[in-house]
Amino acid sequence: MTLKELAYAAHAALQDRAGCVIKRSHVHELLAATFGSRSWASFHARFLLADAGVGNVPVDALPKVTGRALQLGYDQRTAISVVHTLLEFVETHRLSCVSRAELQAVLLPPAQYAKDDQEDEDEDADWHEDPPSADFAAARLTRELIEKSPLLIHGLKQYADESDPQGHFLLAALYRCKRPNPYLHEESLKGRVLNAVEQGWVAEYLRQVPRHRLYEFHLKEAALGGVRAAALEYGMSFDSSEFLALAERLEGAVDARQMAQIASTPNARGQWLREAAQKGDEAALEDLAAQGDDWAEEQLAQRGDVYWIRRAAERAIENREAGRAWMWQHLALKFGADLTKSTMRAYHDGGSHNGEFYDSDFGGPLFVDGDEGLLLPPLSRADQSAAKGKAQTIFAMAKQRG
Repeated sequence: MTLKELAYAAHAALQDRAGCVIKRSHVHELLAATFGSRSWASFHARFLLADAGVGNVPVDALPKVTGRALQLGYDQRTAISVVHTLLEFVETHRLSCVSRAELQAVLLPPAQYAKDDQEDEDEDADWHEDPPSADFAAARLTRELIEKSPLLIHGLKQYADESDPQGHFLLAALYRCKRPNPYLHEESLKGRVLNAVEQGWVAEYLRQVPRHRLYEFHLKEAALGGVRAAALEYGMSFDSSEFLALAERLEGAVDARQMAQIASTPNARGQWLREAAQKGDEAALEDLAAQGDDWAEEQLAQRGDVYWIRRAAERAIENREAGRAWMWQHLALKFGADLTKSTMRAYHDGGSHNGEFYDSDFGGPLFVDGDEGLLLPPLSRADQSAAKGKAQTIFAMAKQRG
C-alpha cells in the first residue's frame, strides 16, 4: 500500500461515518496527531508511516486526535465520530511510525550518517512536543522488519524522490547485497540440466539480480547527490576510481578507516588513520604507530605496551626530556619491565633447538635478539617524584581502560 492509497482509504472510511464533508488534507493532519505530532509537516520531517505491525504504535492517542479534530473546525459530535473511526482504521491496518533517525541507525553504520539537516531547517517542525515515548510504544526495528512493511518502503522511496540523496542512501543500504553470480543461470540457458540444488541457486540468483540493480542505482544516486559515504561505498563495491576520487573531494560523515585504505597520498592516509584512531579504532592506531607517528606511539605506550613504552622513552632521551624518560621508566616498572636492563640474548639459529636460548654444549649457529638497557639521564629527587606521579596517573587510566 502506498501513502496515497492509505490516505484515500482512510478518507473514505471517515467520510462514510462522519456525516459531513472531510477534507483530504485533514486525513494527514489527523494521522500525524495519532502519533503525537501537531502537524503533518512536523511528523513528515521526522517520521515515516509503516504498516504490517512494523515500528512504533500509538499510545493514548484519543485526546490528541480529538483536540486536533476540534482545531480543524469539526464540532464535538463529528470530532468524536471522526476520531473513533480513524483509530479503528489505524488498528485494523496495523499502522505505526518509524523515525528517520531509527532507519539510519539500523541501516547505516554510525560513521556513515550525520543528523538529518532537514530536521533543523523545517520551519513547521514543533520542537515543543512531548517526548516520542509519551506518544507511542517503541518497538525494536530490524532490517528484516523494514522489508516487511510496503508502506514504509514506499515512504523511503518518496523520501528519495524528494531529491534527498540521504533517502537514496537508506534505500541502497536496505537493498545492499553482493553481486550475484550468473554462472549457473548462463549454463542453464546453454542447455545444461541442473539438479534440484543448482535450480535453487539459479532461483536465488534471479531473485537477487533486481535487488542488486536497485542497490547500485540508489547508491549511485546518493553519491552523485553528495553523500560522501555513498561515494566511498560505490567506489569500493563497483571498483570505480571516479567515485573514490569523488569521496575524497566531498565532505560529510564517512568511515575514516576505509578512507585511509583508498587515500591517494601518504599524507592523506595518515590523516584518515589519525581520525579513525581518535574515534577508537585500535587497528588504525597500531597502523599509525607503525608508520612512526609520535602521537600514536604514545597512545599505545599509555595503554601499557612495553614495546611502545621503550620507544617513547628512547624518544624522550633523544629530545633531552629527562623527566619524560623517567616517567616512561616508572610506567614500565608498573607493567613488570625495567627499561634500564638489557634483554639481549643469544638463541640457536636452526637445528633441533631453533629459537631456544643458546647453549654452547650444543654449539652451532646463533643469533642475538633483544634490547640494550637504556641509559637514563640524572634527575633530581623532586623531578623523580613528579615523574612517578605522572606514571601512576597513566597506569591508573590504563587499568580503567582494561
